[in-house]
Amino acid sequence: MPVKDVYAPMTWRLRCSAALLAAAIGGATAAWTDRADAASEASSESETVLPAQTVPAADGPPVSAVPDLSALRTALAEFHCAELDVAVGADQRVAISGLTAGDTDPDSLALLAQDLLTGQRAAVEVERASPALCEPLTLIGQLRSANAGLATPLSIDLKGSTGILFEGGQTLMFDVAAPDFPVYLQVDYFTSDGDVIHLLPNPLEISGRVESGAIRRLGERGAGGRFWTVGPPYGHELIVVIASPTPLFAAPRPEAEAAASYLPALKQALDSAAPATVATARFVKTRAP
Repeated sequence: MPVKDVYAPMTWRLRCSAALLAAAIGGATAAWTDRADAASEASSESETVLPAQTVPAADGPPVSAVPDLSALRTALAEFHCAELDVAVGADQRVAISGLTAGDTDPDSLALLAQDLLTGQRAAVEVERASPALCEPLTLIGQLRSANAGLATPLSIDLKGSTGILFEGGQTLMFDVAAPDFPVYLQVDYFTSDGDVIHLLPNPLEISGRVESGAIRRLGERGAGGRFWTVGPPYGHELIVVIASPTPLFAAPRPEAEAAASYLPALKQALDSAAPATVATARFVKTRAP
């Protein structure tokens, strides 16, 4: 029967397994997801259709050219409060998809694609996450850009999910791949209703140290560390990973706290962090099973 951590207030929605904690090798379960209103979780879709660009074939009718998406990808990376992707289908349809926690407008993305891909069809389908998730993304914006420029960037690989989607009852488990230098990881889970849960370091895993290029798995049941179970309410959340040459904080943060208290402290820590510090982030979407 699960009991609440003695150090975790009820509003943080952390649940621990009493049997595992008694053996000192167990994990904790946590259920959370955002309480964003229906408007902030609704999908927005916009489409701009232009004539397809064609090139003449040597023997036969003209065929569609494969567009160069590099300039568009570079432009999309500048949207710090969004996680956007662009691809081309078999019918030469250019599609921009993803999530945004900011004020990114689908029509503006369609116009951007039109400007950079003259003569190409463009479609945009973007889901809106809670605006509360924009602040941490803005805070690490420059660190994400620096990470993207590394030969071996810091990365997050979600496990047991379909894309970014987890269903209720699933274990939130993911791998963090370190860059090509030793780092200390700070792994935070931001909820849409204003809380943050510190996944690493945590009371059972007090060190976030990883070696160059190593992979650190978080949330695996039976591994002796914390684990977390997805539960209601369902919606969009955000994982942020920061990798620094030295720990960001001299003393452990509470395992869960209000984001409003944490973000100023995080900004102060990042202002004095080593230049090699980098960061990455992934949206997570949860739904009822």
